[in-house]
Amino acid sequence: MKILISLLSITVLLSGCASQLKKECENTNWFQHGESVAMRGEWLSSDPKILSCRKEEAEISESQADQGFKSGRIKYCTKENSYLVGKTGDPFVPQFCEGSDVKTLTSNHTKGIRDYCAKNNGFTAGASGKKYRNLCPTDLESGFLPEYKKGRLRYVEAQIKNAEDRRRELDYKMRLAMMELSSAESKVSNLRGQMSSLEAQRIFANSDNNESMKNDINNRISSLDSDIRRAEWSVNDAQRAKNNIQGEMDRLSKEISDYRTEMAGL
Repeated sequence: MKILISLLSITVLLSGCASQLKKECENTNWFQHGESVAMRGEWLSSDPKILSCRKEEAEISESQADQGFKSGRIKYCTKENSYLVGKTGDPFVPQFCEGSDVKTLTSNHTKGIRDYCAKNNGFTAGASGKKYRNLCPTDLESGFLPEYKKGRLRYVEAQIKNAEDRRRELDYKMRLAMMELSSAESKVSNLRGQMSSLEAQRIFANSDNNESMKNDINNRISSLDSDIRRAEWSVNDAQRAKNNIQGEMDRLSKEISDYRTEMAGL
């Protein structure tokens, strides 16, 4: 019974996750999503969200996504956008722009990169949290990077502090979750003890051929069985909550470790 309920719990949990993803897919504005994919200089065929939604067999408006992609591609392949992409320190994909003046787009992107790589933008770029993409030309990089590292150091320090604050909050939540889980497990253990006692009484009633007692015990066992199932669901819920907290704590620990490693090199 315990194994069956546990398997059922896992099935329902996975089903719930899948249903949530499917719902999210079907509530997506696919025109806007297709446009955003193109504005990143990427193709719909390799977009992670579309691939995940197709895997879930969710309803996707392929036509809307395609129309949005075409709209985004037009916007991406403009002189203004190629400059802005460079100004934010990102690479530009000229081969994404069929029939466009690639030379002009590339030239505008280079202008944007040079503005991004100006020494007086270094600190702001570093403090923004965006990682350096190694796109600055040699004549600007020597002035840009020291300032960028100062800004990046401030950003990393702030991220470490935020992550450590959050981890302390999770430490408290974990203690509560463990208490909740222990309480739920104790209730299940107590109910199973009661079930064992009733089953022993049923054996006695069967041997004594006491129909009235047997019926009463069977009714109590049936009711108790329902109580045990509900209690086991509570254990599963408590375990899931604990696991979620632990997962976030592990993620934060790795994040802090990664930031400390990076900070040592700044």
